[in-house]
Amino acid sequence: MTKTPRGALARTILTAAALHGVFTVGLPTLILRHTQGTAPLAVDIGQSRWLGVALAAFGFYLYVWSAAHLLRSRTSAIPGAKPTILVTDGWYARTRHPLLFGVVTILLGEAVFFSSPALAAYALTYWLWLTVFVLLKEEPDLRRAFGAQFDAYCQSVSRWIPRRRRSSRPR
Repeated sequence: MTKTPRGALARTILTAAALHGVFTVGLPTLILRHTQGTAPLAVDIGQSRWLGVALAAFGFYLYVWSAAHLLRSRTSAIPGAKPTILVTDGWYARTRHPLLFGVVTILLGEAVFFSSPALAAYALTYWLWLTVFVLLKEEPDLRRAFGAQFDAYCQSVSRWIPRRRRSSRPR
């Protein structure tokens, strides 16, 4: 594969830092501050809360892997940018939006770690917002850019929940 231009790498890193600063750090911090000590919004899940760290770490891995893979494939990882290549390998062979799914997984991990129903509601609301963005902007852009190739991809790969890869070997 060819080397990623420095400008694209810098734009991607700056965009990712800004988006994560707002959506996975800033807003969750505000939600926690405003809901701490509110009895109906406090749940004690004991040591199970540490599963949230694993969930958030997996989400972070998905996000970083996806962004790096898109850049190595010479297409953008920035939301709303014009697609240049339809990436369908790696995690993209299991889910159409592993980068965005990674963000939601981070948020769900935070909700579990902090035992916060308010953060869980935020994570689900964010996922719904992403779904609207994907349905109204991202997937139509991909369909315009790649036509039947994207339609075939949609038929074989789930929008959100990763699926196991299908074996090409006969049973």
